[in-house]
Amino acid sequence: MKTLLILWALSGPLSLQQAILQLSGVSCIEELAEDEMQRYESLAAHPVDLNLAGRSRLLSTGLLTPFQVASLLDYRERSGAILSWTELGLVDGYSPERVQALQPFFVLGSPETAPGQRPDRRFRQTLTAKATVRTDGEAAGGLKYEAAFGERAVLYGTLRNQYGRSWPPQGTVSAAIYGRRVLGQLIVGHFNARFGQGLVQWSGFQLSGYDQPGALRKNGTGLSPTSSYSPSLMGVAADWHFGAWRLSTAYSWLGNRPILNLCRTGRTLSASLTATGDAASLECRASLPGWSLFGEAACSWQGQWTGVAGTVWTPAYGHKAGLLGRWLGTGKQYSGIAAGYESPTTVVMLDAAWRPDSGAGQYKLLAQWKPVFERASLKISPQARLQARWRPSESAPLRLELRGTLTLEYGRWTAAGRYDAVFCRGFAWQWYAEAGWKDETLSLYLRGGLFKVDNWDDRIYVYERDAPGNFTVPARYGRGWDASCYAAWHINRHHSLWLRASAVYYPWNLTEKEGRTEVRLQYRYRK
Repeated sequence: MKTLLILWALSGPLSLQQAILQLSGVSCIEELAEDEMQRYESLAAHPVDLNLAGRSRLLSTGLLTPFQVASLLDYRERSGAILSWTELGLVDGYSPERVQALQPFFVLGSPETAPGQRPDRRFRQTLTAKATVRTDGEAAGGLKYEAAFGERAVLYGTLRNQYGRSWPPQGTVSAAIYGRRVLGQLIVGHFNARFGQGLVQWSGFQLSGYDQPGALRKNGTGLSPTSSYSPSLMGVAADWHFGAWRLSTAYSWLGNRPILNLCRTGRTLSASLTATGDAASLECRASLPGWSLFGEAACSWQGQWTGVAGTVWTPAYGHKAGLLGRWLGTGKQYSGIAAGYESPTTVVMLDAAWRPDSGAGQYKLLAQWKPVFERASLKISPQARLQARWRPSESAPLRLELRGTLTLEYGRWTAAGRYDAVFCRGFAWQWYAEAGWKDETLSLYLRGGLFKVDNWDDRIYVYERDAPGNFTVPARYGRGWDASCYAAWHINRHHSLWLRASAVYYPWNLTEKEGRTEVRLQYRYRK
């Protein structure tokens, strides 16, 4: 039965955006941060070889749990290389939906060798250059260099100058070497460190809400180099493997932060101890058939306690339920209870929380309907989303957002439309329509929309199509219109060009507001 489910699930690959939504645990792309989107796009541009990568390399992707990595390595040792995605779905810990979402970010064997053979340690590199100019005279630009020596070493370097920022530009550099025995990896430069449920150490992006049951549980992915434009931790970090034990040690000169983590991963039970200069924590996780139980308790060196505990239950393929309780101390964060249920077409999430420092409460509801209808070459994807937030202590306690989206795909053609209505300080709305055409060489999309948002608290965030490494989610505020054109040309396997032109103006605004036109050009060389 499981084999039949896998064959059915893998009948059609997910798009990059669909895979990101499923793996990140968000219900819409607007919930992600720019750095997190860049991380996924970087992995998609440089997929990791599941048949060659070691434990630290697999964990550094942030897409696999320690149990999934241990299970994969055990399967490779006993059965050899994985020859197909269907075979990966038979490995313990890999559900059919998970395998489908992982495909944009991993490969099975080197592209130059047959699956199952050990590929050579070939050198790969990518250089991306971008420049953006606005009608108000402001400009921004960036450079990103990424290199990999098989699955044994990676090097990332970035440089970016943002709007309104003076020279010098902001940048990062990160290098990692991956071992196969005791030394798992050695990182020099900027890096991320994500352990446990994030109570003591979690650098980089964290979800601010609970959009899906899978988002209730965090998968601490340990140490990893970063290709982000924004600095995180910077220093030296290393993983050490001793059988089922992993010791992670790091020191960041930014913030003068030492980090230590000791983790043991078993088939059903995993535990880790994390310590920094501020606090220490103990996390435990149990993986049972259809169930995942997890929890972490942390204490600062001043004696302040925090803790989270929960469960994620998978009763059948495509169905998932979760429950989470959290106490985040007396700071400004919300403690409380979150629960939800997800099926192939619906998601319902509830969150009741309060702030211990002030007693202010917050109640959230998210309900989403997302069926897919296919007939011959036509694919119809309607979506309806209701998001409500109630904060009794505020002057406008209720924020209610209704969203409807319709996407039509026919061969290489795509048409989409979306309408948002928000009730908070007043009534706000936005609408856009988009049409596009795409093949392996050329892509072209045109979008136009209208919006009416008179209060900043009613603002509406809208994701806009952009070149890889550019995450554009503007906030619609005012009364006006917007339009954009996006084109991508993959000249050959080495050279690619992207062009994006956009405009937003406010002819019907209550007060005079200046609009702008923006043009972005991006070039990428890959070898």
